[in-house]
Amino acid sequence: MTNIAPAQALLDTLDGVVTTVIDTAAIETDRLGQFPATSLAALRAAGLLGLISDTGVGGGGGDLGHASRAVRRIAQSCPSTAMILAMHYSAVAVIEKLGDEATRKAVAAGQHLSTLAFSEAGSRSHFWAPTSTARADGNEVVIDAAKSWITTAGHADSYVWSSRPMAAEGASTIWLMPRDSAGLSTVAPFDGLGLRGNASSPVRADGVRLPRSAMLGADGGGFDVMMGVV
Repeated sequence: MTNIAPAQALLDTLDGVVTTVIDTAAIETDRLGQFPATSLAALRAAGLLGLISDTGVGGGGGDLGHASRAVRRIAQSCPSTAMILAMHYSAVAVIEKLGDEATRKAVAAGQHLSTLAFSEAGSRSHFWAPTSTARADGNEVVIDAAKSWITTAGHADSYVWSSRPMAAEGASTIWLMPRDSAGLSTVAPFDGLGLRGNASSPVRADGVRLPRSAMLGADGGGFDVMMGVV
C-alpha cells in the first residue's frame, strides 16, 4: 500500500515555494522565454521532484493524484514550470515502474529531472506509433529520430524516449535516453503564449548509441507503457 503521509508533507510545503520563488520568477520566465531554473531549483530543494518516487528509494511515495495537485497549484502561478513538472512526473511514473534503482534514487533525491519524448511529426497525433528507429549493433542500440516536441529539451537529465521496436511485434519500445547522449540536438526554440519558458522544442537523434539496458520494459511493449503507466 502506498504511504501517502510523506507525499502530503511535501505538498504542504508547496504553497510556500510558489509564493516565495515561483510567483517572483513567473512573469520574467514568460516574457523572456527563459527556462525557470530558479523555480526548478526550489522544487528540487523542497523534495517535490521526488513526490511520486517510492519511499523505499527516498521519495515521497505519492500517486498521480498528488502529482496533479502539485501541477495545478503551480499552474496558477507559472504555466511553464507546471508543464515541466507535469512531464517530469509522467516520465517518473515510467522510471519508477521500469527504471534502475540508481536513477530512481537520483529522482527521489531531486538530482534527476526527466521528461517524455513521444511526439513525432511523422506519426501525426498517433504518438503511440513512432516512426523513429532502433537497431541492434552488438551490445548497443542505435537510435535515429526526429521528435517534434520535447518539453524541457536540453535541460532534463533524461528523456523517456519512444522508438519502433528493434525486432519484436508491437507499436513501440521505450528507452531512457540521457540528455548528453552523442548525436542528440535541439532543433528550434518554442514560443507559445504563457509557456515560453518550458523549453519545448524539436529534438533530433542521429545515430545515438545506448546500451541495451537502457530499454524500459520489453521490446515492442511501448504501447502498454504509454497507455497503462503514463
